[in-house]
Amino acid sequence: MLHKVSLVSCSQWCTVNRFSTVFLAVLGTYTENVHFYGIPTRPLADILKNLNYRSFKVEPAQAIIGQLTVNSSTRSMLGAGGFKTAHPGWLSLTPLVKSGLGSVPGQNVAVKRPFHKVFPSASSLMYKIGRFSSIDEIAKLGKEANILYWAHSLLQLTYAFIDHCIASSEEPPPFDIPRVRFVDAGLAISYSQRDSKPTKAGSKTGSSCVGYLVEELIEGGPDVFMKFIHNMDSNPLLDHDDYGYEVASFFSFTQHVQYVKTGGLAFISDYQGSTELLTDPQILTDPCDLFGEGNMECTVSMFEKQHKCNEFCEWPGFGLVPFATTTEDESTEETEAGEAGCREDGPIAS
Repeated sequence: MLHKVSLVSCSQWCTVNRFSTVFLAVLGTYTENVHFYGIPTRPLADILKNLNYRSFKVEPAQAIIGQLTVNSSTRSMLGAGGFKTAHPGWLSLTPLVKSGLGSVPGQNVAVKRPFHKVFPSASSLMYKIGRFSSIDEIAKLGKEANILYWAHSLLQLTYAFIDHCIASSEEPPPFDIPRVRFVDAGLAISYSQRDSKPTKAGSKTGSSCVGYLVEELIEGGPDVFMKFIHNMDSNPLLDHDDYGYEVASFFSFTQHVQYVKTGGLAFISDYQGSTELLTDPQILTDPCDLFGEGNMECTVSMFEKQHKCNEFCEWPGFGLVPFATTTEDESTEETEAGEAGCREDGPIAS
């Protein structure tokens, strides 16, 4: 009898616990009316020819009205990087777009917002998430959208180069070409009307806005998500026997192509996501930061010394010239020197 009672109690406790988790998630869920601005993919040649295409811009005439539902509870958070938090959400646009993000109602999405770290004390290693003012938030999200805009274009350029070389070669390459892409994404801005009567002396009436970077959801969560290349190095983070190493090597090769095609000015880094979909890239530039906070100029300036050509780079059909080789000790010393001023912080406080 005691055994049966304990089983019933355990079952009841589990049911209550599951209900509490769902209830807390529901409490953290809200819906916003938004203006949605999709991030287009344009050929790099068009971007360079047309001054109006040089960066992603929010054009009011291009806005699509919609609703964005966000589960903002900490328990449901998809993750938090160095600059942004990511929460699950659902996007519905009116009218629906023909394809991609916003083409189906209630589409599962990742909703991202920039944050800054608030440390309770000078000695604390844990931090809490702080949000920026509306103006600063929209500006930071605009930068993130612009990075994705250029990443789409640079990766498209890379595949155009690959396809042209393979089509022109008498022999096919002795390896398969991974086919990946960056997530479809867009900027969503919610405008809310403040009370027409100020509630406190000195408070202002009018409208306020909140910005969100809305991305196609990478299915599989943490089980499939990995970082292939860090923005402080030009070689795979994974070991030879790790799952995804072949894809990471391919990304290292794409950096070689982009470096050459841009005359040593820029390439994509922070390759991360799944083996099919990528997110949160950085565009590394030299000699100055043109894109985001994750830019590491030293990685670009040292690329020729750090990069290790692999089977993709060395295939004759691509015609890539190897850079001057360095010894392993020299490469390690240069990498450590480049990382000296680049550090990232740690865990989030509850």
